[in-house]
Amino acid sequence: MMGTSTLTVASRQAFAFSRDGALPFSRCLYRINRYTQTPVNCVWFVPFLAGVLGLLSFAGSEAVGAVFTLAAAAPYIAYCIPITALFAFANELRPGPFTLGRSSFPVSATAVSWMVFAIVMIPFSTNPGPSASSMNYTIAVLGAVLVGSLTYYYFPVYGGAHWFRGSVANIDRTAAMNPGLRRNQDVDVEEKIWAGVE
Repeated sequence: MMGTSTLTVASRQAFAFSRDGALPFSRCLYRINRYTQTPVNCVWFVPFLAGVLGLLSFAGSEAVGAVFTLAAAAPYIAYCIPITALFAFANELRPGPFTLGRSSFPVSATAVSWMVFAIVMIPFSTNPGPSASSMNYTIAVLGAVLVGSLTYYYFPVYGGAHWFRGSVANIDRTAAMNPGLRRNQDVDVEEKIWAGVE
């Protein structure tokens, strides 16, 4: 049951990222199967990628431990960035139907403080004076992921910094808020995204 729900969430995220052109081979991943009307390529991509990561088990317990520990720290980093950006920089975001009102800043500050504490603590080794075999290499894996992600984003000509203009929901706000949005308008929005990729 847990594997199915994880696959569902991960394939949906892969579909959303590929829809926005944020993954390598996004055009292939984004395709919707004509028969099932689902992103079958994304559904198969997720277990394939999990299998590739599973090959790390042959590299030793340190490599697997670093990846599993990173799986705990990485979401905190991903959550901290937009919460901090929301309050640190001027923006035009309007509150949705659910808002904490005046409590949003203290709640967000508490959440970010806790996550920063957890991000610092998670990479520590479980034993004092660790050896090379008992060291927690999460920070090295995190560094590699961050460097790889930034390189992919800022890569000359092909990097997302040169063509990415926001997610589909933010491209044409009036079209998205129009209840009479037709399918061909949807395609037009999609074409706007991919126009900068090619």
